[in-house]
Amino acid sequence: MLNHNILGVVERQVRTWSADDAGVYASATGGYSPAFAIPLLQHGGPQLGLTGADMTQVLHAEQSLWLHRPLPAHGSTIVTKTVTGIYDKGSGALVVSTWESGYASTRSSCFVKGEGGFGGERGETREFGVPDTEPEVSYFRTSTNQALRYCETGDVNPMHHDPEFARRAGFPKPILHGVCTLGITMRGRNFTELHARFTAPVLPGDELRIEHWATGEFRTSAGDRQVLVGSVRFSEVDSS
Repeated sequence: MLNHNILGVVERQVRTWSADDAGVYASATGGYSPAFAIPLLQHGGPQLGLTGADMTQVLHAEQSLWLHRPLPAHGSTIVTKTVTGIYDKGSGALVVSTWESGYASTRSSCFVKGEGGFGGERGETREFGVPDTEPEVSYFRTSTNQALRYCETGDVNPMHHDPEFARRAGFPKPILHGVCTLGITMRGRNFTELHARFTAPVLPGDELRIEHWATGEFRTSAGDRQVLVGSVRFSEVDSS
């Protein structure tokens, strides 16, 4: 059972990176983007620290990123992680955690199936949508080892590399990290703020259809399934 005493717990660590780390990320996602800050700050994966939870029942639900200044090619920063909310969604609990640093801040929401009904606040729900106008469309065929390649960024969640664990979670095989799909979606783009919701799993080998709108909205699909939807705030480079 999820331990609610994790609420408000603060952890600090020093994160150091090099150009090689950025290269590993770019190789795993098809190209570099500022979304590299997500695995850099959330090293190990957003699911770490959910004490007592059955990890086969944990899914990454939403991800946000705010960039305060450009990441240099190599550097070091103090990262402060805080569990900022545990919300009762009925069928499960939504655990929200934030990571703060001088370069960027991230927020992840993890849905823990079967842990709802405890009488807590439901929390606010961010609305995501896309315009009716025609988007810019691109395609990306994920490889059968895409998840294993992304694991090299430091994400240790067995949902993405352990077949037996994935089966116990209800999937036919290990699924692709949501933040890998997000990295593929954002490759080669620049932005200062990002918000995304993961709506369905991607299996390594799936072809992704990626849609971007000039106003910042984006959507990614695999076959007839929407797997990701979100929006960005553009950097001054983009807006110029």
